[in-house]
Amino acid sequence: MTTLLIALLVALAAAAGGWRVVAARRRAAQAQRVIAAEQARRKAAAQKARNAALVSTLPATRLPQVERTTPIFPEAPAAAANEPPSLPTMGEKTAPLLRPAPVVARKAEAPKVLKTAAQTLVLLVDDSKMVRVKSTRLLASHQFQVVAAVDGIDALKQLENCCPDIVITDVDMPGMDGFGLVNALRGDPRTQHIPIVMITSAEERHREEALRVGVGLVMGKPYDEAALVAHIRGFRFFARADEVESLACA
Repeated sequence: MTTLLIALLVALAAAAGGWRVVAARRRAAQAQRVIAAEQARRKAAAQKARNAALVSTLPATRLPQVERTTPIFPEAPAAAANEPPSLPTMGEKTAPLLRPAPVVARKAEAPKVLKTAAQTLVLLVDDSKMVRVKSTRLLASHQFQVVAAVDGIDALKQLENCCPDIVITDVDMPGMDGFGLVNALRGDPRTQHIPIVMITSAEERHREEALRVGVGLVMGKPYDEAALVAHIRGFRFFARADEVESLACA
């Protein structure tokens, strides 16, 4: 009986010791997660500050200007030289003086046409040459036109000479990262309408923030090629009939 009691006590002590070890490991793991989250927060804050500084040093994005119609108001015809103004005679009722409504001359606009895949321009932004080559080949195989940039700064420079229909960007890039690029695009009235796809190796960690700042689709790496192509084809891109051929960035 004594032996059995001693064995039971030993087992209980061992179990208690094991539980303390497990609890200590859990506390250590929790502490590590807290530290990692704080480091990630500080890194994101520092990157956001760098993005803002980079944007402030870049020239304003100059997209190709769309010709707009300016209303033209015809001038009233000049009075004939030396012709005295006609005055009403005594007893004659005068009609109220009415000014004719101005006639607005509008320039006929070129009709809008739906772009084909071959007329759709995709701006691909990724610091990995392998990813740029692979994604460019994929999109080109589906007849899309592709312009590639190595980071956010390069992408904004590309926008000075062309206006893409959709932007596909990575997140972690040197210089200006994907979130800095998205904020720059959404902050400019000339680019805030462009659909954006974000492709990242940390899909779950970036999804909420990406959707909040205006990203339409977040995909993980490696991404589903068929889903990406289907997403692009799901948009209906229109252009003026006389401008559909001018796609490539200069």
